[in-house]
Amino acid sequence: MKEGVKAAIKKMKFGKETAPDNILVELIEALEDFGIGKVTHLLNEVYDTGQIPTDLSKSIFIALPKKPGATECELHRTISLMSHITKILLKIIMPRVRNKIKSEIAEEQCGFVEDKGTSNAIYILLTLIERALEVQKDVYLCFIDYTKAFDRVRHDEIITQLKQLNIDGKDLRIIKTMYWEQTAAMRVENKTSTFQDIKRGLRQGCVLFPDLFFFYSEIIMRNLENHPGIKVGGQNINNLRYADDTVLIAENKEDLQKLLNIVQEESRKKGSELNSKKTEVMVISRK
Repeated sequence: MKEGVKAAIKKMKFGKETAPDNILVELIEALEDFGIGKVTHLLNEVYDTGQIPTDLSKSIFIALPKKPGATECELHRTISLMSHITKILLKIIMPRVRNKIKSEIAEEQCGFVEDKGTSNAIYILLTLIERALEVQKDVYLCFIDYTKAFDRVRHDEIITQLKQLNIDGKDLRIIKTMYWEQTAAMRVENKTSTFQDIKRGLRQGCVLFPDLFFFYSEIIMRNLENHPGIKVGGQNINNLRYADDTVLIAENKEDLQKLLNIVQEESRKKGSELNSKKTEVMVISRK
């Protein structure tokens, strides 16, 4: 509906770079009712047929250095410049998909979750440590880092998981088409490579990116549910998460190793690998 398109445009951030179609959301807004009408007609065609025009499925990847002077590939993160019209479509679909995914996300996840943030995760971890030390117990922590966490997500796996949530067929078809038929090019110093098919990974810059990644990683972490961590108020807590940053929590090194083995094995099944160089262990003890 036109009202839905208007609402989606209002939620868009202005002043953003465009994808290869070069259509700015500011242009659509400036055309007022005429622009809204044209976009609404186009999006309904896409939604009913499940076919996304080639220009709308193209993205430009830009590499941003994680620290000044970075020259190696692993010291960069990529963001995706997507079509603003595609973003409008996804902002209309997102609330329906999010309502299905929201109930599946565990309490341990604090990233991009309403009324939660890094301060919540830090507070919970500090409280766990204080309670453990009060009763003379040690705390064993393992801070996990994934190798290219977002780039390793398998498209077939995420679609299979979404099907189990009974998401509307047309919404699911749009997500599937968007990821399976997407093409992307790299831009470095104003030079753009040829467009290539992208067969895995979630795009940072995509409206659905946080929700899809959390749901994907949630399936991995569910395998820890019945394994010992630290009990507070009768509740067992063996991990805390903020997006892809994860800390495993245990009372001894044997339990911590078991947790790490499970995460490593389940992550490998989903196509993800732990980065051993950046994964660290910390032991907190009054001793």
